[in-house]
Amino acid sequence: MNEAEGRLKHDLLHAYHILDADGQASGIAGHLTARLPGADRFWSHQWGVGFDEVRADGLIEADFDLNTTRGQGRVNPTLHIHTRIYRARPDVTCIIHTHGKAGVALGCAGMTLEPITQTGAVFHDDIALFDEFHGIVLDTNEGDAIAAALGGKRGLLLKNHGALVVGASVAEACIGMTVLEWAADVQLRAAAAGPLQKLDPAAAAQSKKFLLDAANLGLRWDFLKRTIARSRPFLGETS
Repeated sequence: MNEAEGRLKHDLLHAYHILDADGQASGIAGHLTARLPGADRFWSHQWGVGFDEVRADGLIEADFDLNTTRGQGRVNPTLHIHTRIYRARPDVTCIIHTHGKAGVALGCAGMTLEPITQTGAVFHDDIALFDEFHGIVLDTNEGDAIAAALGGKRGLLLKNHGALVVGASVAEACIGMTVLEWAADVQLRAAAAGPLQKLDPAAAAQSKKFLLDAANLGLRWDFLKRTIARSRPFLGETS
């Protein structure tokens, strides 16, 4: 394993536990993947294992047909949600799909995320709604439909289903998913209190640029990893 692949697996492992601590684990249903640089293969976790149970030696490498190429066991059979996005988006290194309560609720209401908070502005003009539900995603056709709905954006709410975030790195995708769930919760609370007051587009764009700055993302990612490692010491063994 080369250094770049080692860093990728290190960040992916932390992302599972950060999202679990964030309340976004949903039994065995959610999934994260990180694509190997320049390859049609990705790392993910064993099908049947919860986010809190993932360990470094349990990560699996699979190809875009979901065949295991390294490791033991098999990956989630719904991961064509990921493989079709990877094929359509060469800029994407990590994809996260969860069923956080706020994200699910927003999608079930047929709503997308609105730019009403400084933090949520990271998704300003960068999130869509997949306004369909055809059942469990078990084939490439549905994966293609989700990839088309995502287009060039960073986030997608799946009506009656959950949320999806992509990123050029594991850090970007994981931070994005924690922000999406938080912002969705704030929006639901705000909508219950009265009409939503949206940010000025220029202010939203300025906030988004700052939040996505590589240095700021790095600082936030390091903080999240330090925080989760204090409560789950085994993660420190992978540093």
